[in-house]
Amino acid sequence: MPFRAHKSAGPASSRSSTLATVALKDGRELVVREGRARDARAVRDLIAAVAAEPSIPLLTTPQAMTTERVRGYIAGARAGGLGLFLVGEIDGAIVGNIGGRVLDIEPSRHVFEIGMSVAASARDVGVGSALLDAALAWAAVAGYQKVVLSVFPHNERAISLYERHGFVHEGVRARQFVREGHYLDEVLMARWLGSGDDAPAPGASGPADES
Repeated sequence: MPFRAHKSAGPASSRSSTLATVALKDGRELVVREGRARDARAVRDLIAAVAAEPSIPLLTTPQAMTTERVRGYIAGARAGGLGLFLVGEIDGAIVGNIGGRVLDIEPSRHVFEIGMSVAASARDVGVGSALLDAALAWAAVAGYQKVVLSVFPHNERAISLYERHGFVHEGVRARQFVREGHYLDEVLMARWLGSGDDAPAPGASGPADES
């Protein structure tokens, strides 16, 4: 999947917001760029649609992600430099997003937590991989040593994607969420970006496969 990175230079107000242009498996072109305030409604609609799918792929609910909340995430990412909010566009339409934040406790300031969603119409063609690649590259340049995420155990498509990008299973929080009247476990996954000397010992990340 050809991936063309775009260099960013100069102050945030003047540099390009485009991080990469990616040729997808189906021939379409994906633009990965920083989120803007005017994207908030489209991103909210995307997340709500994915969260409402019968398979329950996201931890959040359709009602929880408001336009104002998304706008706050975007503003925080653009203002503080500690967060990230990216969108993926095909022909001007937002088909995916990935966001992240630093953990807000001093001993874990080396850890960056991410979450992602991809529209049903844009899956299995490389959108998720492109967004994840961009976020991991950003986190590495920003100096984070560890990237973490969580996912429902039944979301095998997402787990497989994360595994292909070097994420390992670190544990499970049993019955952590209640959706549609049922308790659901939360799978914790992580990728280490730090130096080899600081890397966790083999086997320290838990079972190799909990899917």
